[in-house]
Amino acid sequence: MTMMVRKLLFAFAFIASAVAVFAQAEGTGYRSFTPKDSWEVGVDLGLPFIAGDIDSKIPGFGAGLHVRKALDHVFSVRVNGQYGQAKNENADSNPLRSSETTWISGSGQVVIALNNIRFDKPNRKVLFNLFGGLGVANYDATAKNVLRSDATVGERTESGTNAMAEIGAGLAFRISPRFNLGLEYTVSQLLGGKSDLLDADNNIGVASTTFRDYYHYPHLSLNFNLGGKNADGSMRSEPLYWANPLAKAGEAITALEARPIYDPTDNDGDGIINDIDDEDDTPAGARVDSKGRALDSDMDKVLDYKDKEPFSPPGYKVDANGVAMVPKPITEEDVNRIVDAKIAAIKFPTPTNEWFLPMIQFNDNRFDIRAGELEKLYQVASVLKSQPGLKVVAVGHTDARGSEGYNNVLSYNRANAAINALVSQFGVSRDRLILNWTGEGTQLEQTKGSSVVNRRVEFRVAKGETEMARPDGPDAGKGGNFKGNTGAGY
Repeated sequence: MTMMVRKLLFAFAFIASAVAVFAQAEGTGYRSFTPKDSWEVGVDLGLPFIAGDIDSKIPGFGAGLHVRKALDHVFSVRVNGQYGQAKNENADSNPLRSSETTWISGSGQVVIALNNIRFDKPNRKVLFNLFGGLGVANYDATAKNVLRSDATVGERTESGTNAMAEIGAGLAFRISPRFNLGLEYTVSQLLGGKSDLLDADNNIGVASTTFRDYYHYPHLSLNFNLGGKNADGSMRSEPLYWANPLAKAGEAITALEARPIYDPTDNDGDGIINDIDDEDDTPAGARVDSKGRALDSDMDKVLDYKDKEPFSPPGYKVDANGVAMVPKPITEEDVNRIVDAKIAAIKFPTPTNEWFLPMIQFNDNRFDIRAGELEKLYQVASVLKSQPGLKVVAVGHTDARGSEGYNNVLSYNRANAAINALVSQFGVSRDRLILNWTGEGTQLEQTKGSSVVNRRVEFRVAKGETEMARPDGPDAGKGGNFKGNTGAGY
């Protein structure tokens, strides 16, 4: 018996592998009309019972899961997992004989859709399925008041894990492309010596029962079709056992039949048949495009067969004959005239004697030139040397401390010191410098206190100013020794 079971399992595995390989093989040079399809995933709910030595009077409870994939439009494979509980009893026996069995199994099945060989509808509405397969089952059974092998009556417990075979049939009803409802009946049989122990009782010395116990599983199946999308974005087909085997071929044939009948008529003789000619009345000899439309090569809105210049230069207006109205070429005299007019229109800035000249600052109550101010005097001297006709006024200032007379003399000394430095150190002629003073009269910073901003000498371009004499009063401020430039006149 064990050898027979092994041979059956091997044969089943070999057949399933061969079917899968041949189902997936693609012939070279042949267009397949079989679409990529979805997988089916289902949930089973049923009322299992065991037909054995003890009558099944109380239906049990069972549930299961399965996954199913089509091999083609008729054959498919299904993997099942199942759980069930069943009770048996014989009310006529005294004492009452009863048993309870728990069943857990897993199996692989080949399913045949018997009626999916008709081609008159896109999809089956109802399928009649036959199936069979092999698997493994674990059972745990307890029986009370059963006949033992020693001819006594008592309790018996049986359990084990065995290979099994199963067959069944069912109807499936298509509710939608993604859901169908199945009604099935499955009968399972353990293989081997324990096939008569599902109800934990055997037929020892009794000829009225069969040798084997059978696990019956009538059930309702809720089935869902799961699948992704094809490369073109369309949804995958329903499982092939629901689909018409000739659906894709039929669609291709329908598309071929819907194509227009070839008609080579070309009314205007432009080489484009009427069926694809957008202008089937173009004049004879007119150049046309692939749609039979008269060409306008230079896109000047004058068709080529009317255009005396079909390739006129772009960017120019054209006349009624399509000839571009190109202006006459420009001559050298035109260029000279344009340049002269442009030059004459240029407004050059009016020369001005306004110069921005720096000012120099002094320490408190002093009129000698600080070393840091020599750079500013150099800038004033540079302007005077670059502009020979320019004269500069040096105006001395003080802050508001001290008396007015004292500040007047101090502002004079500061202006005079600045002029002496320009003459002696930078070579500026004395007659180009005009000395002015203001004392504390012109303040930049309005304050009565010390202000380095107000202790300054400003330089500005002369506009008719005259030299101012030293104001009356004693000497004011302090200054370092100064050696005059005899070449400058003092």
